[in-house]
Amino acid sequence: MRRGSKVARWLLLLVAASLALVAGPIQAQEPEPDLRTLVDIQRRQLELQQKALDEQSRQIEELRRRMDAGPRQGGQEEQQPGMSGAPPAPGIDDSAIKKIVADYLQKNPGAGMPPGVQTGYTVAPLTPLIGPGGFVIRSTPNPVYANWNDESRIPFELRIRGRLMLAYTYYHAQDDNNHLTSTFATQNANSVRFADNGSLNAKRVNLIAEGTAFDPDLRYRINFNGFSRGIAAFQNNKVNATAPAGGTAPNTSGVSTIGGGALVSHGVTLFEAFVAYDFRPCCFSKGCGADCPEGTSKYAPTFTAVVGKMKPFFGLEEFMGNQNLQFCEFSMADLFFSSDDDARLMAAGFEVRAIENRLFVMSIATNGSESFTPNQRLDNYPGFITGVWYDIGGTWNEQRKAWNLFGDSIADINYSCDPVARVGGSLNLVPMNRRSLYGDAEQARYFVAPGAPGGSSIINVLNGGVNSLPAGSHAVDKFDAYSYNVFGAGKYKGFSIFNEWWLRDLNNFRSTPNGLGNIIYQANIGPNRSAVNALFPSNRGLIDYGTNVSAGYFLIPRKLEVAARWAYIRGQSGSINGTGVSQTVTVPGVGAVRVIDGAFRKYGESNEYTVGVNWYVKGNAWKWQTDFSIYDGGNPAGGGQSIAGFIAGVDGWMVRSQVQLAF
Repeated sequence: MRRGSKVARWLLLLVAASLALVAGPIQAQEPEPDLRTLVDIQRRQLELQQKALDEQSRQIEELRRRMDAGPRQGGQEEQQPGMSGAPPAPGIDDSAIKKIVADYLQKNPGAGMPPGVQTGYTVAPLTPLIGPGGFVIRSTPNPVYANWNDESRIPFELRIRGRLMLAYTYYHAQDDNNHLTSTFATQNANSVRFADNGSLNAKRVNLIAEGTAFDPDLRYRINFNGFSRGIAAFQNNKVNATAPAGGTAPNTSGVSTIGGGALVSHGVTLFEAFVAYDFRPCCFSKGCGADCPEGTSKYAPTFTAVVGKMKPFFGLEEFMGNQNLQFCEFSMADLFFSSDDDARLMAAGFEVRAIENRLFVMSIATNGSESFTPNQRLDNYPGFITGVWYDIGGTWNEQRKAWNLFGDSIADINYSCDPVARVGGSLNLVPMNRRSLYGDAEQARYFVAPGAPGGSSIINVLNGGVNSLPAGSHAVDKFDAYSYNVFGAGKYKGFSIFNEWWLRDLNNFRSTPNGLGNIIYQANIGPNRSAVNALFPSNRGLIDYGTNVSAGYFLIPRKLEVAARWAYIRGQSGSINGTGVSQTVTVPGVGAVRVIDGAFRKYGESNEYTVGVNWYVKGNAWKWQTDFSIYDGGNPAGGGQSIAGFIAGVDGWMVRSQVQLAF
């Protein structure tokens, strides 16, 4: 029997089997008849089958042409039926055909898979490093589901996503100056300088399950976050802070601990867990939903009710997420004014997307000042966050019948063909109840500007001084925090520019009931910077503000980007020594204290300068980033310094390099 005929019959059998696999699911999983007419269903099925037949016929014809043109076994030239009279041509042997197929699959991974997703259990190891097999889900990029290639919506869906962010960070400390007290400090009695920090770490490891249930508009997300950098534990002291005056004790880890608390190393936390329901009221009006005229844009605004642990909208860059950052980490200013240390908040409220998705609004009620904080350690007052942005410009996408707007990244990763900008703002209002009743977990998150080595929260500065009776009676017991944010960003043909401003007002300061309204703190004045008790001007609030300015440009569009950033913080909260000129007054329970001119009125300043380079392999999903930063003025972002890599309150320079894989 001719070898070509045998191969052709085997190919025809494979074609028949492939058609059965393609046609079977289409017939077995038809959409509901009421979604369209039966004629449309049959037409679409026939079109898909015809496309599959045409592709299979083309492949068979190509292989048949190659085999017919080649030599037969034994060196005899044979011709296929219907090819009599055709001149012989140089042939391709089996090994050459196998090489062609192997090269094609190497360049097009997954090309041999059916148009869908495979699931199953494997016994053999996947690779020697991974170990034994198990239950697997395999998919080609953007698989086409013939039975769902329509406008119907699916009530049940589960998407499993993940992310690895692995980094090396080195921070070199360059001074021993306590920027809060203006005195020199050392790491401990036997050292002469602060320790440098350098380590590899798993900054973020996320496992996410999200989708819809019962109704395609009922969404959910569950996100677990693991890391190796550690979490600072809260002491929840209900009287006064136990840290030394001027800040927490420095530690070799470079992680600020609140009130002298412990450091919990490595951990997995419940990062997100929320349920949301989307309403599209415009779909009930003629001409704006499914009944739009053919060729026009089908759009309806979306109103969303949401409850659970979620990302709050206070600041644009943090809301878009650390996965999409232009640098290895958020800026010093962003971390200082953050509402949640990028750790999510428990909240309930609503979101709105309207005006062809140009307008976004979020308004939520929260637990207040929350980070990695157990909710039993929070007070009984809620907080409130609201934010809004509006996109200007953009490029019309004719295929999607929608606008390509600003997107989810400051960097112009998608190479905007027309200028596009985003402007907006947000606010975070957090009233807080008394520490003497609820502990210090919420209030300890508010750090001063600039910071002392190791970081310094406002409650550790207003610590009651020394020798006050009863102990802690003149420490701060209560205050409120109101923060505001505005931003503007633009990008065009690989170039991006971004500017964000924050302002924080700490007000309504109160002592404990036993303090009779007098809040005492320890200052350091005079030629020798002697420690003295001083009276805090509690009748006035403290203003801190800051900014973040960045710009980037793609040297190779969508691949290689260079960027630069300047972050700046200026604030009253850390100016405990004022001008150094003082007068003496007497406070019951404390005795003689100083009233220092300019205390908590002079502005201290801190700066961060950063340059970076980014290589985007698969956009923000797979990228390599490296940056270099210089810190000057006692950077105050103690609340987030374990994330950024610098040591709060200690000037120096830092190198970071990290890879990210997200899917």
